[in-house]
Amino acid sequence: MKIAHISDLHFGSLSRPATESLIRHFHDDKPDLVVASGDITQDATCTEFEEARAFFDLLPMPVFCIPGNHDLPGMDLERFYDPWGRYKRFIAQDLEPELRTDLVHLKGINTARRVLAHWNWANGSVSQRQCRDTRRAFAASTAPWRVFVMHHPVMNAREMPLQVALFNRNRLLRCLDDTRVDIVLAGHQHHAYIENRLTDGHTTLFLNASTTTSLRIRRQPNGFNMLNFGEKSVRIDRMELCGDVFKIVSAESHTKA
Repeated sequence: MKIAHISDLHFGSLSRPATESLIRHFHDDKPDLVVASGDITQDATCTEFEEARAFFDLLPMPVFCIPGNHDLPGMDLERFYDPWGRYKRFIAQDLEPELRTDLVHLKGINTARRVLAHWNWANGSVSQRQCRDTRRAFAASTAPWRVFVMHHPVMNAREMPLQVALFNRNRLLRCLDDTRVDIVLAGHQHHAYIENRLTDGHTTLFLNASTTTSLRIRRQPNGFNMLNFGEKSVRIDRMELCGDVFKIVSAESHTKA
């Protein structure tokens, strides 16, 4: 099974050439599923969401999508009385989707918050309810691979200047350890990397994606991750935009113990 992990599309602050190259790539390469880990828009306007919806409709495969902090309206009343109304209207009703296949079981959560007890509302948080839902989702899982999708990363890259605060981070790590999640997909930092966590003989890969189509790049060009799953191993290709095509710039394989 082949899954493309894209993130931080930022419709409203978009590179049109990168977007067109991505559409061509997906039509040629034909992954089975596209996972979008948040920040679909820049300012959560209706126009941006309409453009994002049109983009998703052009893809020849299903999309598994969660929101990010940029998918909340800015400092207007709708942020407080209907924070996810536009996202639900144009992108998906379910903010925390789940998908089960014979090979991969995916569970997503929404880490963005309309209000935080912190000066920077761009940060994320995880609730007890979300951890309970995650435990419940994976409790009956029979697929060889468990994949968890969120916007704000749990781990910070070693050489990334943008540090992210994820409130209740340790609570989530315990949940991921207990449910033996194999791969965590995230974005937010516009920086691609892989961090490993070994707990009780089980390895969890924390896989971040760069911004796939935004003009707001940080050190790395536009890119995404392509995951190729077998029964016991996965190959992760990091893709970057080189000229007008996305190419593999690094690859890493992981085999389940």
